[in-house]
Amino acid sequence: MRDLRKDYNSLQKPVLYAIGVEFFIQLISNAMMYILPLYMHTEKYNDGQVADFVSYRFLAIVLITVPLGFFIKGRRLKPFFTVTGICTPILTLVSIKAISFHVDWIIYLTQFLAGFSSACLSVSILPFILRNEQLENHTSAISLRYAEVSLGAVISGWTIGILNTLNPHIFNEERVLTIISCAGFLNLYCIWKIRGVEVVPEKSTKITLVQGFDWGAIWYALIPNILISIGAGLAIPFISLFFANVHSMSAGVFALVNSFSSVFIVISTLYIPFLKRTMGMRAAITWIQIMAVGALILMATTQYYNMYEIAVIVAVIAYLLRNPLMNMVGPLTSELSMVYVGRRNQEMVSALMSAIMYGGYYVSAIIFKKLRDNGVDYVTIFYITAAFYLLGILFYDILAAKHHRSELAKSTASGI
Repeated sequence: MRDLRKDYNSLQKPVLYAIGVEFFIQLISNAMMYILPLYMHTEKYNDGQVADFVSYRFLAIVLITVPLGFFIKGRRLKPFFTVTGICTPILTLVSIKAISFHVDWIIYLTQFLAGFSSACLSVSILPFILRNEQLENHTSAISLRYAEVSLGAVISGWTIGILNTLNPHIFNEERVLTIISCAGFLNLYCIWKIRGVEVVPEKSTKITLVQGFDWGAIWYALIPNILISIGAGLAIPFISLFFANVHSMSAGVFALVNSFSSVFIVISTLYIPFLKRTMGMRAAITWIQIMAVGALILMATTQYYNMYEIAVIVAVIAYLLRNPLMNMVGPLTSELSMVYVGRRNQEMVSALMSAIMYGGYYVSAIIFKKLRDNGVDYVTIFYITAAFYLLGILFYDILAAKHHRSELAKSTASGI
């Protein structure tokens, strides 16, 4: 426990408040990811329609992230936090009302604009941390950032689950989503507290998209991110539908299950600096993710025997294992990618990582819609997800090995 406190006590206050901003936005994002599909389902939208609406949010993020990654290089990042902090809660509230009145064009528009809004934060938060935190604290800061994302899921899930379980008629999906969206406005306090001089790299007037970045290294680092993002997009936004349709689980119960899963993610992610020191980056990334894929396959297979009560128990246990195992390595894969590409490419890589993640979600949402419209069951879709994950893990292992050899070469050269 003393080592754990030591890892996080020395983090800079501007970085901590920036992480706080993302925490309150994540309250909304997690509700949008896991509960909004169930709300649409309650409002008689089918799986294909839900996937279609959600895909527009992901499409917007894909369209804006690369230009944004180029634009933020050499600029202050706090204004981008402010855009997200104001617009995301407002757009979410409008989208919730549009769903209740079945005004489809407003649903499409608000989902699209919410994607633009959230991209401003998702692209800028990692460069802000790397700029304003000391080098020796980067792993701890990135780990804390991933932990607060999961903590947002915990608070969001508990709020939705407890209220919906207490009185599902008063605290239905629409009302609890509204409560969570209003709570998201608290991020503005954290933005206000980010004061002082923000570290901003010198901006070159000669930066171009072709010559200003090392594109070979960038794309090599992003291959595993692309594979895993496509796989994740087939599963993560629609897991709530899997539990609802295969195991007849209500929104309130799923929210509680998801929040308990997120508790494990928070705890496990905070120990990432320790695991990195003891296991090494390569072993931690590879073996933890392989165990996560095994848990996903176990969860999917419960569809074959969902008529038995044991099936939902196995599915929940597998989900509670899969989520922390897959998410806890996020800080290490992000750090590996950032270190591999070097300092001058980090803003662009941050943007591309967001674009790829949500681009994968967008492509996968379209694939999911087509598969479900053609009667493909959830277990088959999750097996496809597992295949993409395994390919991504293989490429992360190759990247980590290459980085390790590079570090050894540098150490040997400096020793000479």
